[in-house]
Amino acid sequence: MSYRTFADVTVDETIDCGTTSATREEILAFGEEHDPLAIHTDPDAAAESHFDGLIASGIHTFALTQPLVVEHFYGDSDLVAAGNFEDVRLPAPVRPGDTLSVSLTVEDKRVSENNDSRGVVTTRRTATVEDDLVFSLRNHTVWQR
Repeated sequence: MSYRTFADVTVDETIDCGTTSATREEILAFGEEHDPLAIHTDPDAAAESHFDGLIASGIHTFALTQPLVVEHFYGDSDLVAAGNFEDVRLPAPVRPGDTLSVSLTVEDKRVSENNDSRGVVTTRRTATVEDDLVFSLRNHTVWQR
C-alpha cells in the first residue's frame, strides 16, 4: 500500500483487507482475559447454550478485523485517530476454524466542522464467513488535511 492522504480517499471505494481465522485456542484465551462468558470460555457450557458450541466474543471479532484494516488502509496514512464507532452489528457468531473475509468501504468524507485542517472519513467495515455477515460497523475517523 502506498501512503494515503485525505485527498487520496475516494468515496464508494471498497478495499479488500484480506482474511483472518479464529482458532479455538485464541477464542478461549481472548474470552478468559477480556469477555469471560461461558459461551467464550467453556466448551461444555457453550455446547449447551443457544449457540450449540464455542463462539468468539464480539469484542474478539472486532479485534480480529483491526490488523487487516490497519494494514490495508489506515496504517500508512494521514489518519489522526478514530472519532467514533456506531452501528456495530454481530448478526452471526464466529466459531473456531472460521475464516473471516474483511473489507472496508468509504461511505463519506468531509472537512471537519471544528477544524478545517482536519477531515472526517466515514467507513463501513464488514467481515463475512463464507457468505454470512458476522460483523459490521461504521467508523468516523479524523484525518490530517
